[in-house]
Order: sequence, then C-alpha cells, then structure tokens
Amino acid sequence: MMQWQCDGTRPISVGYSSEMDGGGTWFGQEYIEVIKARYPDQTFSTCLEWCSGPGFIGFNLLSHSLCSNLILIDGWPACIDHVKETVRINRLDQYVTACCASQLADWSGLSPVDLVVANPPHYLECPGDENYQRLAVDPAWQAHRDFYQNIGRFLATDGMILIQENQAGSLGGVEDFRDMIETNGLEIVDSFVSDQYWHQPGPWAQIYYIEIRRKKMQT
Repeated sequence: MMQWQCDGTRPISVGYSSEMDGGGTWFGQEYIEVIKARYPDQTFSTCLEWCSGPGFIGFNLLSHSLCSNLILIDGWPACIDHVKETVRINRLDQYVTACCASQLADWSGLSPVDLVVANPPHYLECPGDENYQRLAVDPAWQAHRDFYQNIGRFLATDGMILIQENQAGSLGGVEDFRDMIETNGLEIVDSFVSDQYWHQPGPWAQIYYIEIRRKKMQT
C-alpha cells in the first residue's frame, strides 16, 4: 500500500494504490485554495466526497479543518477498503464514514451534508485500458444523472455542491450538465475555470468548477 500525506495542520496519511489516482493528488488538491477563497473562515459540518476513490480530496479538507466530518462514497470496493484502513491508522472513526455504492441512490445516509465535492469521471468515452475507463469514463453521463437525481435527498437546506469537471471531456462545459441539475430541484450558482489547470499542463486538463445549491423558492 502506498501512502500520500495530507498537507494540512492535522496530519493524515492516506493509503492507496497507484491505479486509483484519477487526478486527486494533482488537480484535485486545488480544492483547498478554492474553498478557502469562496467560503472564507468557514468550517463545514459534514462534507461528502462523491466518486471519492481513496479520499485524496476529502481527507485533505479534513486535514485543513475545512470540514468537521467526512463521508466518502465510491463504487470501487478496493478504494473503500483503503479508506477504511486510512481511517483505522489515523484513528478517524468518529469523524469519517465510508460507503461503497456505485450509485448515490444506493446510499442510505441519514445526516444532511452541507458541502459536496467530487472529481468524477470526466469523459463520455476515451481510449485506455479497463482501469482508465473506470477512472475517466461516465457513459451517457449516467453516474452524473444518478448523482443529481439523488443528492437533493441528502443536502442540507443551505448546503453547497462544488463539482470539478474537465472541458476536454464535457465539450459543452456547464451546458452539458445544466438540464440534469435544474430538473432536480437544484440551481447553478456559478461556474469558473481553474486558476492552475485550465490551460496547464495541456489540453487533457481543462479543469473548471460548477457551484450548485438547492433551487430557491420564488416569492
């Protein structure tokens, strides 16, 4: 088992194997600065990382005290096995919950979450071996559709969703996801490109963010 060290004030050593890293140790770590900038001086009570893999993003948010509690959900059992070992080694049992679920509809979470983050599969299709397909490809955006259909059941009233996407895969940008977001009681608050990974290091990393919340009732 390989180890990756979170760089926050609370040391957390994350266990993983190399084939599980779909960018979480790379552009996924920009989340720290983005969340600090967009939600200054805020600590979220419960953060959910969807498509978490071994939890590179979520554990580092916890390490930086940007959330108090963490839920990690992924459909690959081997990733969740690593998450559980990370929790055990770092004695995080009272702060972290891990769930193996290929669809969010399969999760029976009880506590509302006030921040959702994710580095999900970014492509409808692309070349690569079976493992790369698992990391990178979401055929017909089915996983995204399931996520947006179900996340409202778990989102706190004032909860925020901040999803990392890649325009190299979603060529229409935000518009590729707008309908599945807005038809499920959610609204897009903002979308913005990554400061570090929009044009660098090349055309395969055109990272942007979609910020989403519950749709406000019209008065």
